[in-house]
Amino acid sequence: MATIKKLISGSRMITGEPPVEQVVIGIPGKPHEAIIHKGKIYIYNAEGQTLIDGGIIATRAILANSVTTEKLALSSKQFVPNITWTATDYNTCSWGSGNIKWADGETSSINAGNTGNIATKTYIYYNNTTTLQKTTTYSTAVGANKILLAIIEPVADTDAKCLITSVFSTGTTIDGDNVITGKIQSADGKTYFDLNDNRIMMEDGTTNRVIIGDISDSKVIRVSLPTYNALTDTNPDHYALYTDEDWILIKEKSRSSATLGYTESTSVDHDLGYFPFVLAWGEDSAGNYILCTPRNTFELSNMWLMYIYDDKVDFFQGVDNNDRTVKCYIFYDQIA
Repeated sequence: MATIKKLISGSRMITGEPPVEQVVIGIPGKPHEAIIHKGKIYIYNAEGQTLIDGGIIATRAILANSVTTEKLALSSKQFVPNITWTATDYNTCSWGSGNIKWADGETSSINAGNTGNIATKTYIYYNNTTTLQKTTTYSTAVGANKILLAIIEPVADTDAKCLITSVFSTGTTIDGDNVITGKIQSADGKTYFDLNDNRIMMEDGTTNRVIIGDISDSKVIRVSLPTYNALTDTNPDHYALYTDEDWILIKEKSRSSATLGYTESTSVDHDLGYFPFVLAWGEDSAGNYILCTPRNTFELSNMWLMYIYDDKVDFFQGVDNNDRTVKCYIFYDQIA
């Protein structure tokens, strides 16, 4: 092996001389400061700690505070945006004005904007300007001086909203067809869809008040009065709507009233095309209200007469010679 006593910058070994396998630089008896071996460089400090290990720089070799966020590429910075994203319709997303807070304490302002009508997946990104950019090419939205902020996807259903996948922002939407769960619950816990038990439940904060779906293998709609648990209570008197025993629809179409003299009549039109469920009360000779019942004769005997047709309801006053009032309530329920 050749012995080298001195290296001169720019010099090289003479052709034919044996190769130098290793060069050690330092003071004998002290930790080596540098070694060149098999094409790699090793640098050590005075304590013998590694600064460069075969070309790889150790963190202790970097001067404190010499690397700052200003010297990093934009994509390497940590950030938190406060931009709010909104699904405007099935193919349009908008965002409000806001800012991006960087890890170094700097803030970048962002203007409000929108995607316009998009036909395919669109990437929204920041490129060091106040106006966010959009592209349909992913590689365009990422890079040294770009930050991907949101991915927007149009949906086929024109009555639905586009899908938004935001990065550390508010406004992400989820495709319901891609959610598999047994229960979906509101943030306050008062409303939830129990998909495993096939029912929708709503409560008033303490008690289950509304149930739509399965109860004991029956399809029901229950709306309970305050303090009554619609999930367990089976007393119909405790409900505003209770369909366990009969699937009837209690829905009012119209209400009216009329004041008639003796033997006078009046008609209330409904135009439903069938005989509806009707409730009516007429004033008797004592000034009280009594239930009017349908009649098939025109005999007047100290009572109100009511006749139900497929387009109207007729009333006749047969109480006495005074003016008397009748009150009529017509529902959508078909009785015949």
